[in-house]
Amino acid sequence: MTSIATAGLMISGCAEAGPTTDLNKTEIEEIVRSYLLENPEIIREAIEALQVKEMAAEEELNRASIVAARDALENDPRDVSIGPKDAKVTIVEFFDYNCGFCKRATPWVKEAIEEHGDDIRVVFKELPILDNRTKTSRPAAKAALAAARQGKYSAMHFALMESKSLTADSIRDLAEEVGLDMRKFDADLADPSIEQHIEDTLILANRLPALTGTPFFVIGDEYVSGADTRRLEQLLEDALNG
Repeated sequence: MTSIATAGLMISGCAEAGPTTDLNKTEIEEIVRSYLLENPEIIREAIEALQVKEMAAEEELNRASIVAARDALENDPRDVSIGPKDAKVTIVEFFDYNCGFCKRATPWVKEAIEEHGDDIRVVFKELPILDNRTKTSRPAAKAALAAARQGKYSAMHFALMESKSLTADSIRDLAEEVGLDMRKFDADLADPSIEQHIEDTLILANRLPALTGTPFFVIGDEYVSGADTRRLEQLLEDALNG
């Protein structure tokens, strides 16, 4: 099979052959056209090569955006995290409490925390991107952050994730079930700083081109979009053993 490079040499040879074979631009274009029509697979090869190049460039951009946002991802003092600050591996998760894939990934998060203990730290990023449709994603996120002010974020977070259908009433029922002081809970819900925290997380998410939905995990310079727990497990193991 003649390659694109070979075709180029053939055309170049025609152009440089001398006065007896001097071709004008139209004639050269016709040679190229005829050659490509006779060997259309070359076009497919070129398109595939371009796609590979574009995908590599996109991956480079995605990783660069994560590196640039490292401090905001891992060290926002307003975020809730489980695990020591000096843990060997930090896992960042963006999620929405109404996201079915987030709920699917939650058992893996819990198991990772239980299995690896002080070796990992999980940073939780409230990202209620489904609120326009559900009307309860943002209230649930605010409820979790309010629970954090009473030291009960973990209980509230996992209770919300395990709930199959969230309503304003069920969110409040969960807050009572985990033992929150409801008067303080209501006061914290009204604190504009909680709303600002959520808005800042949404702004941060927009800085990450790869983040197109939830859940979205970051481990080191790598990321996982969706509930791909096999990929998450592999990245975590690599990071712990690295």
